[in-house]
Amino acid sequence: MFAGLLSFLPALTAAQTVDASAISAALSPFHRPDLEGLWQSPRLWLMAQRVDNAAASRDTQLPCRCAETGVVLAFWGRLDNRAELAARLDLLPDTLQTLTDSQLVMAAWHRWQESLPEQLLGDFALALADPLRHQVFLARDAFGVKPLYYVLNAGLLAFATTAAALRRIEGLTLTPDPEWMARYLAGISMSREATAYREIVKLPPGHCLTVDASGSERMRRWFRLRDDPPAARRRDPRWLQAYRALLEQAIRCRMSSEYPLGTENSGGIDSAAITAYLARFLGEPGDRLYSFGIAVCELEPAYILATSQASRIVHNYLITASPVTEQNELEKIQREQSVLGYPEEHGTGSSGMPFYRECALRGIRTLFSGFGGDEVVSHNEGQHLRLELLDHHHYGLLWNILPGNLLTRGLRLGKLLATSRRRPKYNPGFLAAWNARWPHQLLRAEVVKRWGIHQAYMETARYDAPYRRGNDFILQGLVDAPYVACRFESCTLMAASYGVEYRWPLWDTRLVQQYLSTPGLEKTGPRGVQRYLHRRAIDGVVPALVTWKPTKDMSPARGSQEFADNDLHSWVEMARAQEARLHPALDELIDRDKFCQEIENAKKGGLDLMSAMIFARNTSAVYQLNHWLHGSDAD
Repeated sequence: MFAGLLSFLPALTAAQTVDASAISAALSPFHRPDLEGLWQSPRLWLMAQRVDNAAASRDTQLPCRCAETGVVLAFWGRLDNRAELAARLDLLPDTLQTLTDSQLVMAAWHRWQESLPEQLLGDFALALADPLRHQVFLARDAFGVKPLYYVLNAGLLAFATTAAALRRIEGLTLTPDPEWMARYLAGISMSREATAYREIVKLPPGHCLTVDASGSERMRRWFRLRDDPPAARRRDPRWLQAYRALLEQAIRCRMSSEYPLGTENSGGIDSAAITAYLARFLGEPGDRLYSFGIAVCELEPAYILATSQASRIVHNYLITASPVTEQNELEKIQREQSVLGYPEEHGTGSSGMPFYRECALRGIRTLFSGFGGDEVVSHNEGQHLRLELLDHHHYGLLWNILPGNLLTRGLRLGKLLATSRRRPKYNPGFLAAWNARWPHQLLRAEVVKRWGIHQAYMETARYDAPYRRGNDFILQGLVDAPYVACRFESCTLMAASYGVEYRWPLWDTRLVQQYLSTPGLEKTGPRGVQRYLHRRAIDGVVPALVTWKPTKDMSPARGSQEFADNDLHSWVEMARAQEARLHPALDELIDRDKFCQEIENAKKGGLDLMSAMIFARNTSAVYQLNHWLHGSDAD
């Protein structure tokens, strides 16, 4: 992780605005790094931290500095194309063995300058400071696995891998954004660029930014995926072979660690595939692989353990629901905001805290996740492929992928022909759920109107409805969806606070591009079998029970009614406490009478599960904002 600053005013030195100990603590509030270093010149300041994982990350000095040019580099990440990069740099194999990732990136900078990001494969955030030109170059990996935030104003550029560090820069005024808070309360605040502070923005995934001594900036998107699948009228085994090869490569290249590995397993085909391949590549997993899962649905334990048993994984940890208490919620919120710098927008990061704690206890510094399958490589292409084949008049191919017997397939084809041109504006399931939830939102009517909250909220219910091709939905609706980057940011930072590095093989850029370049016919099987390419690729490695599971359904959550009846009492008590200490900035946004009525309704009990979950979500959002705002006042 790192933080830095470039002053545009000769009279204002970088050191005058920085308390190094405060920045260090903000970068690593709970887990101390294995190495930390600081470099500064009159107008530049750069701090970097490192947690060991393998030799490639073990720099002896931080930040990395070039003795010839004086350029200074802070690199947080992992390179997956070290050998290819070294060959292009004309480096001998023996030389490569002695170079860390940071040193390799520095050599690549000297060769390619601002075209550097295009040469790198892996997950990273980096900052290159040139003291002679008083210039800073920032870059973030293709999908935004590693976060990078910055503030650019008339006097300085401040940047860091967490917004929490930017809060510790002296003299930097940061203002909580009321529109962001309103959107947060409505559940639509996630963004690829905006944060809870007006002044702090994110460098978007797949972008780089150059800022010079005058404060002028040049931002460029350096990464784009191609939409180039060839037309195909029949299946070809080479597509399956190519996908399987890259899936295995995406997992193998992320196994570089001198410590035991952890893997999340939900029982689905994505996490099961990664878990099973890790075990296979390790041979006998023994003490080198630990599996972690959350089992709250009836069928989850059986599917999770099926993969572990078939893969001979002996260390398996299943976590079930824990009771909700105000003390637990407060401790969670305090940690989240210390790590992230403002309220967590995607809850997956904090929900993994039990896993991170187990990893820290067992010396695990790498945790694998199956996130990404639904978005990019084991995507459900069915409905979009039907429309695509229909648009191209490929009726024979369309007939073959329709599910059911002759009669039901005929009925489906007839319905598709009759209704395909009258596509709904919204996903019907999402629309019904969104309409049911909206009456429970807590914002004042004038606040909703001022910032167009209802329109923005309903816009998210479109989901897959506007698209007629699978690739269009992936490229336009999923890859750049704000929740993707927010999930990466939250998970990466929360895990790092325990000394754990997340790795997401299904977001490997080579694998994602291969999937997009594969004909749609390969992705949906006969009679409508979904996720067909991925299932065939993992067949024989993952147990058939998991590989060919017909749906994602794991049966109703165990304890759902108990949540509505029991945990709801704790949420009512928390809601009352938060309403009593509502921060003035929140009081201007929330319809207090409605909030009190929602509390009374919950107190009476008898809520259905959806209403109980919405009440808990609203209470948590108010709690998060209250804690953050009161803390900001104290700062």
